[in-house]
This record gives sequence, C-alpha cells and structure tokens, in this order.
Amino acid sequence: MLKIYNLGGFGRVTTNMFVYEIAPEGDILIVDCGFGFPQEEMFGVDLVIPDISVLRGKEKRIKGIVLTHGHEDHIGALPYVLPKLQGGSQIPIYGSKLTLGLASEKLKEFAVGANFREIDKQLTLGAFQITAIPITHSIPDSRHYFIRTPYGNVYHGSDFKFDWTPIDGKISDVAAIARAGDAGVDLLFSDCLRIENEGVTPSESTLDDMFDREIRHVQGRFIMTTMSSNISRVQQAIDASVRNGRKVGFVGRSFEQTTRVAQRLGYLRIPSGTLVDPRQLHKIPRQKLTLIVAGAQGQMGSSLDKIAQGLNPHIKLTSGDHVLFSTDYIPGNELAIHALIDLLTASGVSVTYAEIADDLHVSGHASHSEIALLIALTRPRALIPIGGTLRHMHRFRLLANEMKYRKEQIILPEADNAIVIDKHQVKVAGKVPVREVFVDSMGIGEVGPVILRDRKTLAQEGIVAVIAQWEAASGQLINIDMITRGFLFGKSEEAINNKLKNLIFQRLQKMKLKDVHFVREQIVAMTEPFLWEETSRRPIVIPVVVEV
Repeated sequence: MLKIYNLGGFGRVTTNMFVYEIAPEGDILIVDCGFGFPQEEMFGVDLVIPDISVLRGKEKRIKGIVLTHGHEDHIGALPYVLPKLQGGSQIPIYGSKLTLGLASEKLKEFAVGANFREIDKQLTLGAFQITAIPITHSIPDSRHYFIRTPYGNVYHGSDFKFDWTPIDGKISDVAAIARAGDAGVDLLFSDCLRIENEGVTPSESTLDDMFDREIRHVQGRFIMTTMSSNISRVQQAIDASVRNGRKVGFVGRSFEQTTRVAQRLGYLRIPSGTLVDPRQLHKIPRQKLTLIVAGAQGQMGSSLDKIAQGLNPHIKLTSGDHVLFSTDYIPGNELAIHALIDLLTASGVSVTYAEIADDLHVSGHASHSEIALLIALTRPRALIPIGGTLRHMHRFRLLANEMKYRKEQIILPEADNAIVIDKHQVKVAGKVPVREVFVDSMGIGEVGPVILRDRKTLAQEGIVAVIAQWEAASGQLINIDMITRGFLFGKSEEAINNKLKNLIFQRLQKMKLKDVHFVREQIVAMTEPFLWEETSRRPIVIPVVVEV
C-alpha cells in the first residue's frame, strides 16, 4: 500500500513536508521541506520546522526529495533537516532550475552539502514514476507533480494559480494536467489557501499600471518592499523604474541573494547600468533612484525597519521619498506592519499600503474557480485540500460537493493523520507523530513546551531574584536583597521589595536553617503568595543563597 503523511501537519499553511511511503518496508519519496514562522506566543523562537523523527532509521529507503517551488515554506527547512538524516547530503534533491538555485544558495549559508539534480519532465525513483508539470505561482519555475505508484496515482497540486499572462510568459501546462487526469488520478492534493475568494486570481501583469502610477510623480526616492522571493514583482518594479529613468538598488541580504541567483539563471532581467552597488546608493540623485528593500512583513531588525529608525548609515529618509508595500500581510503580522508604516510616516515620507489601495498586490494562490478547474482537469477519485487552515479546507469541501463529489470522496484529515491508498481505494488509516520542532539561537529542538512556558511567564509576569546571605556554621540569615526585572518599577517596587525583604528576614531568622535547599524552598514558599496578594501577578522567583 501507499502511505502519505505531512510531517508539517495537515491543515497548516507552512512547514510543508509530505512523505510518500510504500508500506511497510518499501521506497520513500519526500515532497518539499519547508519551515514556518513562530506564533506570537512562541517567545524567542526563530523558525518552526517539521519533526522528522519518523524518518530516522528509514534513510536508506528515501529515494529522493522533490521540490515544488522556491518559497521558504517549501525549501527553507533543508539546512536543518538534511544534517539530521543519516547520509542526508547524499539524498538526491530534484526540482526546477530556479528552485534548486535558491535552495543551493540557502544551503551554502549553512555549509551543508546536498545532491541537487534538475528535473525535466519525467523521473523514476524506485517505485515512484513522477511527471513534473509547470504551473504558475508568485515565483517562477514552480511545479506540480503527478506521482504514479503500483498502488495508485496522486496529483500533488501545491501552491498555484492559473495566470494566463505571467511576467515571464510561461503559462501553466494545462495539457499535461489533463493528461494526468486521463491516466487516472486516485487522489488530488490541491492548494486551497485562497478558496474563499470567488472567481479567479488576477494576473501578475495587472500590476504594471499600478507601478507606473505609484512611481511617476515621486520627487524623491521610490522605495518598494515585497517578499524577497517574489521575483516577478521585483521584475515589475525594475521595469517601471527603467521606464521612469531611475536606477535600482537592492537593500537587504535576502533580496541580494535571491536576485543574484535569479539574475544568474536568467529569471530576472536587469538592463546594463541599472543596478547600483549598495555602497554607492548615496551618490545617486534621490529623484533618480529606486530602492527595493527587505522587510515587507514589518520584521524587527529588517532593512526597512532600520531605514525607518534612521539606523542605515547610507539611507536617510527625507520629505519627497515614497514607500510602497506591494505584499499580502501574513496573518499575525498586521500589528508589526502597521507599526512600521507609522514609523515611516513619522519620518515625513508618503506611504501606500493595502488599507488605502486595493491594487498593490495580487496573490499567487488560486481562487475558487481556478481550484474548480484543477479538479475538473484531474477528475480525481478522492480529494484532499492542502496549504490552508481548517476553514479553507471546509470551503474546499463545499466546492467539491457542488462538483458532485460525495462526502466520502472528500477527505479533511487531521494534522497527524496518515492517508493510505491500496488497490486505488483512498482512506485515513492511523496517525504519525507530528510535532513542531523549534529553531532558535540555542539550536534545533532544544526549545520545548516547558521553556516556552517559562519565556511566556517572563514576558508577561517578570522575574524576581531573592538573594540571601546565610551563615552555614550558625544556621543564621545575615542579609536579604532583591532584584526585579519586568515586574514593578518606581516607588511601588521599592515599597513592596522592602516589605517582602522584612517578611522573609523576620521569618527565617526564627528558623534553624539546616541547608541551602531548605533556605531556597522557604524563600519561594513565602515570596510567591506574598507577591500574588500584593500585585495579582506571578513572576518567576529565583532564590539565590550565598554561604558566608
């Protein structure tokens, strides 16, 4: 039988990593290896990656990894995952030219080796016969995969839209999709993130007029920000700048890396003499310069954030400069983006963003009618929505119902469900461990629920250190001192600290203090209820006992 599961979890937008396994002991194929961004309560966490523990001990059965496109939520976990797999650097990784170029650049940062192989149209990996199908998305050179196995056929329809006038002129291979349908699709995995939108998603080319409108009357520097992987949008900004007599500079490491790869591979066209070295930007007249800057999601410390705060030594904002946010807001980033817009506005520049103009961005994801077209072309026996949350999955089921699919043909798996295909029958069968693995400065997987809980408490309640000087020989307390952080301030802090120090000192002086552990226990036992009664807060209490 064929067993399929998503190590990032079904019903999630990011951390895409699908495992196709011929069970019980057969070949394994992996589709994508992406990371996700932490939720607000994940204090100090930089990234979230899939849990690959289920693959340990199975590495020799892995025939390859195929990548659908170059977005971070599909390739970004490779530097973290490959070193954790035995022989990971030797596992073949397949994808289109641009996707592999971006993945290779990412792995170089981490000094991680990889066995990259460009895929054309057909590929056989053990029991898997794979057809790569060009598809349009918000990044060029994206692919869907039609995967045939002895137990059934799967159409892996990751992020896509049907853009009939893409910036690079390469449309989706609809004929190849239809041929997959003719060959027989037992299961369709389909992108569902934008299914709530009726009709079709507008083409990238519809933004050309917007760029000319935004740039035409700018008296100072024209500053555009978007996702660094949105190469088509970058191309449009460059073309509009050239039409309006401006040179272009990239600001931000992510843009510099991505555009360097895209230009080298021929996916980004920059006329000679247009590009300005970042160190020479100050030499170009403001009215003749476009800056394409990283930080569209309001990330603290990003290039745009530093410019807004006046921390970039080469770029100082002045009246007449104009900033354009040509991007969708990632859910959860709205407050950070709005704060950045406020900061830019306070600098005296004009800003155009989503709330005041509705034509600044087009999505890379299929809307309702395009998803219906994919279903109609593939004619699957069973359907599973991917790349969206539970509400998107339910809307997908309504669409499939409208297209006369029965309830039992539309599967909405839970995060840890495994899907089994046997004799062309598709069903949910069992579960696999799906755990979010956190990446921060400590390393990979070193942060767990207990550490996150402590970090949350520190952020919300603060910390109190009670320092006791104790004479071991006599068992007497000599002195009590306190340090608080993120808890109280001013006169209230001084008054409460003095009251607590006196309480602890008086009570402990009456006791025979036998050892350090006993002293610590008594300090915590007195401090926690006292602070709750006085402040209605529960800071982390750290007892420090110094023997004298």
